[in-house]
Amino acid sequence: MGLFDLFKSKKNDDEEIEEAYNCTDDEDDDDDDESLDVYDAALIWMSNGKDEDYTFGYTEEELEDALR
Repeated sequence: MGLFDLFKSKKNDDEEIEEAYNCTDDEDDDDDDESLDVYDAALIWMSNGKDEDYTFGYTEEELEDALR
């Protein structure tokens, strides 16, 4: 391996890193079409012991009302 091969592999690594940061896939975007309605969120929240980590942006009061 020559001296210039070191620089060549470094360039390829940089390109791979740049491609990782320039991902144009829209799969990870938070679109409204993937949102949970309050009823589904309430069922998940209840099934997880009413853990505050599973409120999905709803208040506990909203989730309780949805369960009634």
